[in-house]
Parts: sequence; structure tokens; C-alpha cells
Amino acid sequence: MQPAAPALDIHLDLPNLEAAARKWATRARALGNRAVCDDQENALSVAAISLDSAAYFLDRGETDAARDALRAACSYAGCEEAGAPQLAAAARTLLDNLPA
Repeated sequence: MQPAAPALDIHLDLPNLEAAARKWATRARALGNRAVCDDQENALSVAAISLDSAAYFLDRGETDAARDALRAACSYAGCEEAGAPQLAAAARTLLDNLPA
């Protein structure tokens, strides 16, 4: 069960992508704090770390590394253990909006 998540409102520039990644990392940590089992907590924690990493790389302008971190966030947030489809969708949206 996942509580309603904040809407993802982003534009294509890196500072907004970075801010959105940080916001979703915070959301992933909050979900991890309410996890019903260790597997869910672990998956959400890794998703949060991956989103934080993506934000760090976006701040530095390293879009390739940010892309890798966002792929990891998508994978962990979307796994059965995490049970966080909205978080996975947000990470996918961020990934889709990264400049080439």
C-alpha cells in the first residue's frame, strides 16, 4: 500500500530534474520508514540512495551517471518487494526527461 504521492511537475532543465530527484528520494525514504518488512525497507532505501545519486550527478552535469542511477531507482522501486509503482513511475519520468 502506497499513500498518495506528490505530483511530478518537471521541466527539461537539469536544476529542476535535480530538485525532483531529491524530492522523490525523500519520498522513498519516508516510504521505507513505513515499510511492512525488511525486504521492502531495503528496496526502498536503495531506490532513495539511487535517486540521491542521480540528483548529485545532475548537479554536476553528469547525465550519463545520472541516467544509470535513475535506472537503478526504477528497478528497485518497481520490484515486487518495494511495492512502490508511483515511485518507479516518477523515476522513469525523470529518466525520460534527461537530455541526451
